[in-house]
Amino acid sequence: MSNDYKQTEKLEGDGDSILDRVLSSQTAEEIANFEPHSILNLLFAELSDREKDVIVHRYGLNKEEAKTLEEIGGLFNVTRERIRQIENSSIKKIKKHPELHQHLKPIDNLLMDILEKSGGIMREETLFNRLLEYTSADKVNRAAINFIVSQLLSNRLESSNRNPKMHPSWKLPAADTQVIDDLINELVEILEEKKEPVERGLLVDAVKRRDKVLKYDGRLDDDIINNALDITTKIDTNPFDEWGLIDWRSITPKRMNDKIYLVMKKQGKPLHFTEIAEKINEAKFDDKKAYPATIHNELILDDKYVLVGRGIYALREWGYEPGVVADVIEDIMKSTEGPLTKDEIIKKVLERRMVKKSTIQLALMNKDRFVRVARNKYSLKTATQ
Repeated sequence: MSNDYKQTEKLEGDGDSILDRVLSSQTAEEIANFEPHSILNLLFAELSDREKDVIVHRYGLNKEEAKTLEEIGGLFNVTRERIRQIENSSIKKIKKHPELHQHLKPIDNLLMDILEKSGGIMREETLFNRLLEYTSADKVNRAAINFIVSQLLSNRLESSNRNPKMHPSWKLPAADTQVIDDLINELVEILEEKKEPVERGLLVDAVKRRDKVLKYDGRLDDDIINNALDITTKIDTNPFDEWGLIDWRSITPKRMNDKIYLVMKKQGKPLHFTEIAEKINEAKFDDKKAYPATIHNELILDDKYVLVGRGIYALREWGYEPGVVADVIEDIMKSTEGPLTKDEIIKKVLERRMVKKSTIQLALMNKDRFVRVARNKYSLKTATQ
């Protein structure tokens, strides 16, 4: 066998071939040269200063927010329509740049690779975040990526902005989105059946067992399922990484009371109202700040919360009942056969209330409700009459 044949066989053979190493080296070089804002600076060489300024303002390529046509028109003292004309003609001029494809090659290759590994479609925000992993993740580079993808590579991709079931996304023209559609429908059905938020891992495992997913014969990995969760507008996550339907209050709390309930449910134990306010602010449901006084008012007015100590509240669904310590003692005695010792009463009360032992002892001294029937044992007064 000739050396030439052996070399050819190596090129076409195992995953550690010379060809693979060459391709890997090319990819690494492209990633190293991936600097979206610098790429645009090279392409903008074809523009006049005015044309460049219009594009920079229009797409926020100068660390500022993108401006409207009217706002830019005001800067240059021309009509919005004139700005639109300058924008369109400038983009056409950039597309005629003789080295356009060479400059765009790094981002083009990265885009294709990322999308192919995600089922051919990805939410725009997520796609941009993935691209920014290969460069400095600043505001200017994000704006540059947006301009390049939406204006210069639009012939390589398709936008799904008109699909109400999906967040703004980009897809490969040849990608079959039926897979994503099927996954979204199955994920929604699972949540409708469960009627409560589910951890991501459990939701992913559950959808893999669905008949419509099994037909893909194991071709759907976790990344594609997670991608469907990211894309759909019907499902979202709360700050505790629990997934549910977007209109559930446990996923998208609409009122402060919803946030209180969600925080307490997640903590699974009684909390002081100041702690509840802190947990709400830490969760960052939205931009609204929770104040202790507001939280306390909500807790007082809603009977699904039970005061179990000084400023400490629990959920009634956990088995707590409202009432003062004497009420709790009475309830305990009614559900117990025979008198109880002081220590037994204290232990049972502390399971329901977060109070001092001295408070329980003081309540036991209420002779209108309780009576000492033996050495250190107590019973309801009505039980001894």
